[in-house]
Amino acid sequence: MAGMLKRLLGAGLGAWMAGAAVPAAWTADAAVPADRIAVQLYSLHAALLRDPATALDRLRAMGVTQVEAYGTLGMSPSDFRAALDKAGLTAVGSHVWLGDLRDNPEKIVETARAVGYRYVGVAWIKPPDASPGQAISRADVDAAIAAYKAACPVLKAAGLGVMYHIHGYEFVPDGDGILLDRLLAGLDPDCVDIELDVFWVVKAGADPVALLDRLGSRVKMLHLKDMVPQAAVGDFTGQAPPGDFAPVGQGRVDWPALLAAARRAGVEWYVLEDESADAARHLEQSLEWLRGHALP
Repeated sequence: MAGMLKRLLGAGLGAWMAGAAVPAAWTADAAVPADRIAVQLYSLHAALLRDPATALDRLRAMGVTQVEAYGTLGMSPSDFRAALDKAGLTAVGSHVWLGDLRDNPEKIVETARAVGYRYVGVAWIKPPDASPGQAISRADVDAAIAAYKAACPVLKAAGLGVMYHIHGYEFVPDGDGILLDRLLAGLDPDCVDIELDVFWVVKAGADPVALLDRLGSRVKMLHLKDMVPQAAVGDFTGQAPPGDFAPVGQGRVDWPALLAAARRAGVEWYVLEDESADAARHLEQSLEWLRGHALP
């Protein structure tokens, strides 16, 4: 698929720059399975740092029962599991650090067993000393590939699903293609699934529907978040101002087309995330919209 995603970038950029409106039409084959909706805890990271019990209870009050973690909130794995249990929440998976994937996959397995994760994966591969406006390099991609290759046998033997989260900086041009070509070619499809973050694909100037159709069954998870129509795209830093984020169904993403593509691809988990300054309110609105388009 070398070069394919670069062409996808060129084809999709004009439409996304125009800020396409969300179509009103909806079809049954685009409906989301209600029992496969989760919320990424990072959405409420500031509140979780201040008062994790209250923040988790607020999620449960929204009707959320499943979450995706990004660590254990500074708790031991057993204490984190207890906090989730008390709030009536289940962590279906977790983001993990690239360094842990590379150096200590056994620790990831131990934590996953204690908390009950079904899958784990990395969401951020930029080096710790990278500036906010910096993209990634071939060396960063190759380091991530090496870490996954080393960890996959350990994680799969423990019964865990393994994923890579697309964060937008992978769309940097690279020869005749983009760095995502190199990354996908290096990640073993028999081990590593893809978590496609809709917002970051759009932020890079690409078409998430076309990308879903091309990657097909390799995409097992979606991060669902919308973008305000006026936000700039064509950015490969993996960063965006809080004002760029919109509740699902209120932004520029063509959700009926995207979720129909997700059904065709066999996506297993639909994970809501919001990185705005009012994430809790946005999550409530996103959940309301999504539940209106979920299978009973």
